[in-house]
Amino acid sequence: MAFILVVDDEVEVGEAIRRVLDRAGFSVVVAHGVPDGLAAVETRQPDIVVTDMIMPRTNGIELIRSLRSRHPRVRVIAISGGGSFGLQAYKPDAIKTHAYLAAAREAGAEEILTKPFDMNDLLAAVRRQLPN
Repeated sequence: MAFILVVDDEVEVGEAIRRVLDRAGFSVVVAHGVPDGLAAVETRQPDIVVTDMIMPRTNGIELIRSLRSRHPRVRVIAISGGGSFGLQAYKPDAIKTHAYLAAAREAGAEEILTKPFDMNDLLAAVRRQLPN
């Protein structure tokens, strides 16, 4: 059974993802921030980490970079819905969601999903990242 770590500062989002993955037969742990996520990885290395990008203090990019340096075999699925989505919501200091996800890809994420996403898309992304 694949072990998946979900890292999201929004408790409701993390728990919703946990329920879906649990029902699909995966072993799942939720961490509510990067420090807790890194501690969880040191306790038990996951097969896949599903991480939000925008979190207080330490963001998902730092988590991905840490995973790539310490645990390069862990697969990463980055999720984000924060930031500005386009000109209608434009603020001069806002970073667009696709920029966060592009940075996640550049840092080493294998998959990216924009919130809100269909849970079937998440399950498909998880299954693509599992070894045959």
